[in-house]
Amino acid sequence: MSRLSLIFTRRSLIASRILIGWGVGGLLTALTALSLSAQPNLQRIGHLSYGSLSLAGCWHHVDKVGGEWALVGTNTGLSIVNLNDPTQPVERFKVPGPTNNWREVKTWAGYAYIGSEALNSGITIVNLNYLPDSIQWKVWRGDGFFDSLVIKSHALEAEAGYLYICGGTSISNGVVIANLVDPWNPHILSKYAANYVHDAFIRGDTLWSSEIYQGQFGVVDISNRTNPVLLATQPTPGAFNHNTGLSNDSKTLFTTDEKTGAPLASFDVSKLDDIRMLDVYFPSKKPSGEVHNVRVTKGDFLVCPSYRGQLTIVDGSQPDNLIEIAWDSLGLSLVWDADPYLPSGIIFATAKTEGLFIYQPTYTHAAWIQGLVTDANTGFPLSDAKVFVLNSPNADTTGANGVYKTGAAATGSYTLRVERVGYQPQVISNVSLLSGSITSLNFALSPLIIGTENIENEPFLRVSPTPFEDFLRVEFPEGSLFKGETTMLRLSDFSGKSILEKKADDSGITVLEGLKNLPTGTYFLHVVNEKGLNKVIKVAKI
Repeated sequence: MSRLSLIFTRRSLIASRILIGWGVGGLLTALTALSLSAQPNLQRIGHLSYGSLSLAGCWHHVDKVGGEWALVGTNTGLSIVNLNDPTQPVERFKVPGPTNNWREVKTWAGYAYIGSEALNSGITIVNLNYLPDSIQWKVWRGDGFFDSLVIKSHALEAEAGYLYICGGTSISNGVVIANLVDPWNPHILSKYAANYVHDAFIRGDTLWSSEIYQGQFGVVDISNRTNPVLLATQPTPGAFNHNTGLSNDSKTLFTTDEKTGAPLASFDVSKLDDIRMLDVYFPSKKPSGEVHNVRVTKGDFLVCPSYRGQLTIVDGSQPDNLIEIAWDSLGLSLVWDADPYLPSGIIFATAKTEGLFIYQPTYTHAAWIQGLVTDANTGFPLSDAKVFVLNSPNADTTGANGVYKTGAAATGSYTLRVERVGYQPQVISNVSLLSGSITSLNFALSPLIIGTENIENEPFLRVSPTPFEDFLRVEFPEGSLFKGETTMLRLSDFSGKSILEKKADDSGITVLEGLKNLPTGTYFLHVVNEKGLNKVIKVAKI
């Protein structure tokens, strides 16, 4: 599939998923907001209120005796919360910081690194190795030649003995890289300065940069930490990339865009010279509330703290068919972050004004279904066919190849409905879908009305020249049922791939131009009016 065709397909898919998601959002939100929940696959088991404080990023820590902790960024510093009884989370320590709504935290070798957008906040380093009894902390602002130049940051990563400081330092608005040979005293090595970097994900010798103002993610070779090298960039669907996460096999990158109504997306990054978007996802109940951060777990489940008070889990193990398996409302404010990485398997999440929430998740693979939608008369693939899994938020729209991919959150018996303009809808009931399995099901749609007369005898329209070279002239005589600007014309090739679409002119004459570079061969002109009348005419290109 061409890149242009892929974009067209995904735009259609986005439209269908938004339409379905808004249908039930208002009622479900009212029923679930602020209450303890027993959502399928996502059971809320604990909550800690922070009163008037505002929460931001969070991360996990396990102490020397196996105790589990949540490290919570607030607008006044770091809150260190004991989770040994996750139903009764207890704040044990506070580390003060300048007042600021942005505060992010990551850990390495028993040390926490806290960054803030507050001017001159530097990086707060907390020694957690004395937990559960005590902590030590200090503020670090750089070293050596770069002393006092780490004035602030937007996000942090600490991985494999290195600290990555994103956005806001006087050294670079990109990424500053420091080694953590001495975790208490980081040593700055280099910077990646091609663009402003909002956040970064590191695995092995690759840094995935969220270059939010360029609307893209970057792929940076850091095999030599003293000399980062940009390898590739890729636009994201919302053109405002906020963060990323990598699948367990490192072949798929999941991206978020911090823009209202923008989707989470999956990209095939196995070949950096051919990065391809695979699918998009919107939270089912409130699709305009975009995913803020994506966190990838074992099994490639995606934990998604999102705007409009949402926390969801998405099965990303089939990255070309993302299916939500759990949803909960934590209130009305932004769910800033979530952490699913503690050994116990619990998830904790920070809602900006509602506090810290603790969950017991159940990671159950989705039940997928996919197949082909074709014209029952010609057998050709149909684009723009909508495939709905009824009584679920899931649907898909076929691209030029006629393929759909969707599914359900769990094993069950489902009804599927397929519809397309100019064709009779088709409904199939009692379709059994099994968790962790892909079911294949094809659909052949029958045109509402299809003419079979020879083109020379067709009373309702005339097409010339036949064969054509550079253009096609389509004329609807007086009295034609197709005459009028509500009629659509679509030219497709022999495989059913759409070449171009155009509204018919109400004058009765429409010209399809720019066809000179099409390969010689057989093509089909599809004519459809608002009443569903459909005509397919075979034409030849010389």
